[in-house]
Amino acid sequence: MSRYAEDLNYWQTTVHPAVSQGEIVEMLERFGATAVNTMTGQTEGKYAWMIRFMWDGKSYRFLFTPLECHNPGKVYSIGGKRRSAEEQSRYQMGRIAVGFIKALLTAAGTTPAALFGFLELPGNGGMPMTAAELDVNDLTAMLPDWSKSTVKLLNA
Repeated sequence: MSRYAEDLNYWQTTVHPAVSQGEIVEMLERFGATAVNTMTGQTEGKYAWMIRFMWDGKSYRFLFTPLECHNPGKVYSIGGKRRSAEEQSRYQMGRIAVGFIKALLTAAGTTPAALFGFLELPGNGGMPMTAAELDVNDLTAMLPDWSKSTVKLLNA
């Protein structure tokens, strides 16, 4: 069953994506993150945000893309402004990102490992992979100092 942007939370938001990005930067800085960098990009009709930051001497990355729209070209009137569904899904993505990062930073405040999946790992040039982008075998190969019992547990 596909779930479309129009059917999910924050569809009716009037908060501009730039405002959401600003809120995220403020949250990360209050959390103690440094070198916070937000990037917005679009290629081949795909739109995305990438948020990178340093925390506790390590580099982390979040990536957000708008949800798929049932009718991308349909124009909606939300908060007195007319926007296509595709544009509104970017507004929605901003609010989803704010809620997600707020919850994650709240968890990481008591359990820093909550950020593990977003940790950028050393790579061979280009954009480093995050821990969540690797399968267990690739991840354990990159972390050879883990104990054998931990590796067995992850492979189980």
